[in-house]
Amino acid sequence: MRKVILITGATSGIGLECVSRFLEINDVIVFAIGRNFSKMNINNDRLIVRKCDVTKIDEVNTIVNEIKSYGTIDCVINAAGVASRGDNTIDEHDSIQKMIETNILGTTNVIECILPIMRENKFGTVINLSSLADRYPRPNNVIYAATKAYVKSLSDSLRLQNAKYNIRVVNLAPVLVATPMVNDVLGIKDGTINIKDFGEIIKFIYMQPQDICIRDIVIAPTSYEG
Repeated sequence: MRKVILITGATSGIGLECVSRFLEINDVIVFAIGRNFSKMNINNDRLIVRKCDVTKIDEVNTIVNEIKSYGTIDCVINAAGVASRGDNTIDEHDSIQKMIETNILGTTNVIECILPIMRENKFGTVINLSSLADRYPRPNNVIYAATKAYVKSLSDSLRLQNAKYNIRVVNLAPVLVATPMVNDVLGIKDGTINIKDFGEIIKFIYMQPQDICIRDIVIAPTSYEG
């Protein structure tokens, strides 16, 4: 049975880069989900693209059930996430709700749907994209930092809970990767990590032997002083 890599947030940024990097692995099928694939220009017979809102668990379940016809889920990369440039108050309700629904509920929905399959298979890898803000919040990322602290805590708890099932759970905390969210939403252009380099790091984490789990890792530019 062929192994399937499920990538959320695959329409742009880190998720889209992961699609390219993981298609370099022979024989795996990449299942890319997101909301708008207008920026994707990748042609590969091992790439399956589906529109999906991860905040809606029925849509996620539909995707997971379809994956069964292609193979079995070996890895999920939870790359769907949002931030807000003005995240320095707690009165911007629409922005708050979007971050909570995507970063917390979306990540949880995907894990809820794929975890029973991985437990039955007795193998699997979950890579959750967090942020350095998950442990070092700042005044201008109040809600975002809180959502990423949730992701880190979820990753740590899931790892303990599912080690007996041979399931690896990775919390990956990047700092300033050159994505549309960092460049355009946050307005940061300089001192960022090349997104292709970061994609290679994610692939490296996945490619380790199943009995090795890179549990929690911060990736930052050498010049970063935070």
